[in-house]
Amino acid sequence: MRLLKDPMPNSRVQIIYLNGPSSSGKTTLAKALQDVFEEPFLHVGIDKIIGWMPEKVNDWTGKEASIGFSWKKSEDVSGNPIQELQIGPYARKIAKTFQEVVVTLAKMGHHLIIDDVSFGKKQVDEWRELLKDFAVLWVGVNAPLPVLEQREKERGNRIVGSARGQFHKVHAGTAYDLEIDTHHTALDENISKIKSLTASSANSDQNKQHPLIRPLQKTDIPKIVGRYSFPWSTPEKTQTLWDAYYQEQEDRVRTVAVIEKDGEILGYGSLLRKPESPFFAQRSIPEINAIWIDEDYRRQGLGTALIKWLEDLASQEGCNEIGIGVGLYRDYGPAQQLYFQLGYTPEGNGITYKGEAAIVGQSYPIDDDLILWLVKPLTIAKRIQ
Repeated sequence: MRLLKDPMPNSRVQIIYLNGPSSSGKTTLAKALQDVFEEPFLHVGIDKIIGWMPEKVNDWTGKEASIGFSWKKSEDVSGNPIQELQIGPYARKIAKTFQEVVVTLAKMGHHLIIDDVSFGKKQVDEWRELLKDFAVLWVGVNAPLPVLEQREKERGNRIVGSARGQFHKVHAGTAYDLEIDTHHTALDENISKIKSLTASSANSDQNKQHPLIRPLQKTDIPKIVGRYSFPWSTPEKTQTLWDAYYQEQEDRVRTVAVIEKDGEILGYGSLLRKPESPFFAQRSIPEINAIWIDEDYRRQGLGTALIKWLEDLASQEGCNEIGIGVGLYRDYGPAQQLYFQLGYTPEGNGITYKGEAAIVGQSYPIDDDLILWLVKPLTIAKRIQ
């Protein structure tokens, strides 16, 4: 498919930074972006810099390379085999050289497309600091994990397990101007999204006024404890709870999403990969859990946006169904209505009390532990060719 070229004489964006795991389609996207603009963009990537290195210093077959890049066998939290990237001293020097080359090219006035694999917020923030004097569009590139693994096998030049090893780390804690899915969305549509932002975006380090949904960071916890220590708990218990949530996120048991605006946390929710619902656990259905929106910011669409963010995360991980629980008394009325509007329906096994299936003839208090469980199919769109 040929994309219509469009001149960009007044673009405020000099650099398009693409970050994504192996086999996510960054190179294909970068080449298409080069073709779509009249202004010439240089495609620079870590793979290109690695190509400058003597082959003998790296090993991509799973053996050790003491000074260069290599892979190391490991396992994820579910016991699946993965490959973790090992970076020796010469490889670190090369990575630093890559950054310096990019900055030099930018200072010379070149337009750049950076094709990178940075592992999470810390490494992306290093790039933000380096490029703070330039207009950058920050783009997160991804695809569902099963798709990445299939591409990995089809390419033949990637060690099996590298995509899975990178999938959960590359975007951890990172916020972008734009996130794109190269499987569910056609190439020309992704290009159009990027084009629409290049003409108007300033560097994303500028203050933004709209809420941002992103994974929990450890520095968020004091803000959450200070703002959401509810009357039925204590600050100490809330701190302990959120420390546990953060550790579970580190262990890939849950991902906590927070809604941030102007440095304040307006809400949060989790995707549990080991669900609390016994019904979901039996069927390996991930569970949306612990949703809360600040009372002053309700009925503004934040709850819907948060749930959809968590649904998208589950879909990217290859799940075709997702669940959520809701209380039965009046205070849960708005949540009940919202979940039904979003397509959730009763799971079919009735209700639980404190994690156990309710028994006919037994009496239960109407409180937060009496829960009806709902499920929703996650429609996996066919890839558009």
